[in-house]
Amino acid sequence: MKIKKYIAKDYQTALKQAKEEMGRDAIILQSRQVKRRGLLSFFYAPQVEITVAADNALQVHTDRMRKSPASTPAPAKTDSLITAQTNTAVASRDDELLSELQNMKGLIEDIKSSMYELEQIGGLPEQLQALYEILVNNHVDREIALNIVSNLSSRLSESGLEGYNQARELCLLALQEYFCEVQPIEVAPDKKGTLVFMVGPTGVGKTTTIAKLAANMAFTEGKDVAMVTLDTYRISAAEQLRTFAEIIGIPISVVFDNTDLGTAIEEYKEKDLIFVDTAGRSPNNQEQIEELRGYIDTAHPDETILVLSVTTESSDLLHIYQQFEKVGIDKVIFTKLDETYHYGTILNTIHEIKKPIAYFTTGQNVPDDIEVPDSNKMARLLLRRDGTLS
Repeated sequence: MKIKKYIAKDYQTALKQAKEEMGRDAIILQSRQVKRRGLLSFFYAPQVEITVAADNALQVHTDRMRKSPASTPAPAKTDSLITAQTNTAVASRDDELLSELQNMKGLIEDIKSSMYELEQIGGLPEQLQALYEILVNNHVDREIALNIVSNLSSRLSESGLEGYNQARELCLLALQEYFCEVQPIEVAPDKKGTLVFMVGPTGVGKTTTIAKLAANMAFTEGKDVAMVTLDTYRISAAEQLRTFAEIIGIPISVVFDNTDLGTAIEEYKEKDLIFVDTAGRSPNNQEQIEELRGYIDTAHPDETILVLSVTTESSDLLHIYQQFEKVGIDKVIFTKLDETYHYGTILNTIHEIKKPIAYFTTGQNVPDDIEVPDSNKMARLLLRRDGTLS
């Protein structure tokens, strides 16, 4: 095997030199740009270097093939191989250049965004700048936080208030407006068989949340409740819900398909409320989402509630919602508030999806650790400073 490098002003010239010396069967191993040497190299464009390999035994065999009339197409095949190598090298350089341009564009956009943010924040009173930092530190999206404090600036001027405490109170009122749409589950006194589906990704606590809701509806609201589970992927989930049902003293059915689901709903039609627990679905698995939609289309629930964990990134929460929205989402429940000090993800999500919040969960205890959101409490959580209320 013979390997040699060729340097020329451009790729085609280097390739021509390689063909003349190494033969048309030579294989291009690598191509790259190299800087010229010498003191004046700065003033000249870079050159192209290609690394070429040729097997002498293969070369002799190929030469013999070319002398045979039956092997006439061989050169064309070899030319196509070299052309393919050339095209691959060019495509590789184009992809690399495109990637660099995209990275540069993203960097420029980030710089522009940061400059705009600094310009806007720098023109605000110090107390508003401090509130902005608190919101951002609690994972509120920067654009949302900037919009909130910018609106507060005009309110402060109109009211003639200047102190931090006054600004904070106005900020609390502004934050409460984001949480004004709260809709827990309500069962009409003259309606039977209200059907509620709980959906969401794996690991967000749907099963435990259903147990809390069922217990509270049965014990506190005095409702006649039944449970159905479609989560047959995990034996432990069905058993867990069955255990909860026995403790609460309510019936439960485990179903495996649409026929079973219809039968269970018909069996419990005289109940006040029927909760349906579904298996956790990956938002990236369209087959699972379609399967879920099939169940919902069959059952026609009164409410479909999406369960989300606040420990998930805002961008991922939005993606999850967008995928599950395909089955029709009426409300959301946020779980695991006890596992974080940063609640900006809740604000960011509801700002985008414009859906009411039904409940928050704050722990694993059943039937406790679930509550109807309080806008004032939520606003204060968003203004926490270092894990404590500011």
